[in-house]
Amino acid sequence: MTFSSTKSSRSPATIALCAALCSGLALGPVPAIAQPAEGEAAAPAEGEAAAPAEGEAAAPAEGAEAAAPAGPRGPAAADGVVGLMRFGGDPAGADLRAAIQAGFENESFTVKGVALDIETAAKKVKCRGEIDDACVGKIGQWLNKKGKTNPPYTYLVYGTYGSGDEGKVTRVVVHDLTNNVRVQELYATYSSDDYILPLMLPKEVVAQVKQHIEPLPPVSEDEQKIIDEIDGGLTPEDLAAQKAAMLQAEADIASRPTGPIDTSNITVDLKKDHATYCRKEKRKKRKSKEDPKDLRPSCKLGPTFGYWQPRAWVALGLTVGAFATGGILYAAGLAKRGAYKTAVNDLDAAGLDPAIPANSEAYTNLASDVAAKGGEMRRMLIGGDIALATGVVLGGVLAVIIYQDRTEAKAWIKEEKALAGIRNLRVGPMIGKQFQGASLNFHF
Repeated sequence: MTFSSTKSSRSPATIALCAALCSGLALGPVPAIAQPAEGEAAAPAEGEAAAPAEGEAAAPAEGAEAAAPAGPRGPAAADGVVGLMRFGGDPAGADLRAAIQAGFENESFTVKGVALDIETAAKKVKCRGEIDDACVGKIGQWLNKKGKTNPPYTYLVYGTYGSGDEGKVTRVVVHDLTNNVRVQELYATYSSDDYILPLMLPKEVVAQVKQHIEPLPPVSEDEQKIIDEIDGGLTPEDLAAQKAAMLQAEADIASRPTGPIDTSNITVDLKKDHATYCRKEKRKKRKSKEDPKDLRPSCKLGPTFGYWQPRAWVALGLTVGAFATGGILYAAGLAKRGAYKTAVNDLDAAGLDPAIPANSEAYTNLASDVAAKGGEMRRMLIGGDIALATGVVLGGVLAVIIYQDRTEAKAWIKEEKALAGIRNLRVGPMIGKQFQGASLNFHF
């Protein structure tokens, strides 16, 4: 799972700690505010100043003003509508779009779908060049004017969806139309076996908008001490180098999210590996041509015939049928040869001279019988030759099919062996006081 944001400014360890704390708060919300202990003063209500202890001076108001975050705050959920545009790229982005809509609605935002992607909308408002914040602002004005939305669109969410399995990256952008500023731009690499990112990315999009509405308070001294301890006393130069390395790693993953597995050192013996990878149940039927073949060999048929695919059995049936047909025709031709020889002997024994008119009719009858019996014999033998030639051709086709089936099975077993090594590898992050890294665990 790869997930990145364009506004991350802290070290990787800090980001990991914050992510863990945020996940804990999201998964286990505090049910009630803790009551003050006996003898302690109650916490001040929201909007009220804390009363100073006896003998202590009140904190100056200037300090509180200096701690307040600068910059305009985003419009609240009740101030308008979140416009959710269609995502460009892969049509599977409709699932991500629906998840983002559900995330906003769970936080009491009103969401309206926009039946355009950002590129089409940019052409409508005649934006020139790349789609920047000014162009998105024009799109927001055009949508509010065109649709007469009341309340108006205050946020606009757009982006593109790409499958990480195909080497593509997903991009989601949130824009504040009221202040015409970009709230956040998120990048993620989806993969078909990632079940966490589809849940976390929509939550992160909503969380960025909520932080834009109510920015997080500055880091306190105690929190800064904890962060310094996690960083292990690294200098600003070390932290900058870590950040640069992290950005470079994210860029490498985004540009090359997947790659082929090196199987050059893996050996496959179809005879020895048959028992390990064979199937006892029936072969899985393909619902369409796009579905992958079930390359598992049959345990019952053994290593010789177990790797054959259905097409090989069809070719074998045709080949056997051709040779059987040839044999039958040759047998019939040989049977006809006896009748042909008998007719020839009858003609020779008659001793008729075809030049004598009185013998012409008898000679013609005997000669016609010889020609008819010979024609039947020749037709059977020629048919046998054709069937034999067909059987030879089909036998060659069968040999090619068997070779292809065994080659595909060999490649599949090699891939399974490679994946078995990856499945036995466990990788996990490790963050300590003096170190940061990852742990590797092998299972044999």
